Amino acid sequence: MTLGEFLCRAESALSPSPDARADGVWMAEECLRLPRGQMFDQMNRPLTAEECAELEKALSRRIAGEPVQYIFSRAPFMGFEFYVDPRVLIPRMDTETLCEGAYLHIKKKRCRKVLDLCAGSGAIGLSLKKMCPWISLTLSDISPDACDVERINARGLTGVRVCTGDLFSPVAGEKFDVITCNPPYIASRVIPTLEREVLREPRLALDGGGDGLDFYRRLAAEYRDYLNPGGRLYLEIGYDQGTCVPALFPFSHLEKDLSGQNRVVWTEV
Repeated sequence: MTLGEFLCRAESALSPSPDARADGVWMAEECLRLPRGQMFDQMNRPLTAEECAELEKALSRRIAGEPVQYIFSRAPFMGFEFYVDPRVLIPRMDTETLCEGAYLHIKKKRCRKVLDLCAGSGAIGLSLKKMCPWISLTLSDISPDACDVERINARGLTGVRVCTGDLFSPVAGEKFDVITCNPPYIASRVIPTLEREVLREPRLALDGGGDGLDFYRRLAAEYRDYLNPGGRLYLEIGYDQGTCVPALFPFSHLEKDLSGQNRVVWTEV
């Protein structure tokens, strides 16, 4: 089997997923340890038995519904790469809208203290830290397992603290210049209807209660106590929450992602 034949086989096996071709390319890049620029020059190269076995193992896991990010324990976000496993939500490109907005504000105002709530893998907060190394970053999540992943991703960085607890409880009495949060926002009744790949992700990071707004209500009641004057709160929202979430945060602003979907609500004190 050649590399080109494997990519065709993978795309066929994973169809009708819109990511079928991309997932096949990702598997080839990882298993063959080839940069993409080199890979496409080797489409006719016969694969060794060992290479075929490694590719088939990865493809079998993907066919069974395991996200490719979990197969290889890494996910791209904001031009960086983060360790991920089934203990945390997989960072998504949609969330980059939130991170970009927070980054521009931090850079313009030279903000110093940043809190990333419901941090999961830590991708949002750690991306901000990498782009704005002067900030003091706190990552917080209710899941001890998620906090362990955050610590892995924070290795080599200074000025990063990881806290375990429910929302603001680990930072009681503190104030920040920027708070970012991608909370669970999917209505409980919708969870069973999600794609099987999404169902591999931790329910704790998905389930936002009966109407998906439980965490937003709690945040709306408390966030002012944790922001310095002029501080901002950035929230990711579901595409269908562009009216209900802003209603909870007076004088808030709504931003769309690159697909034109409602994605971020931010507000300032």
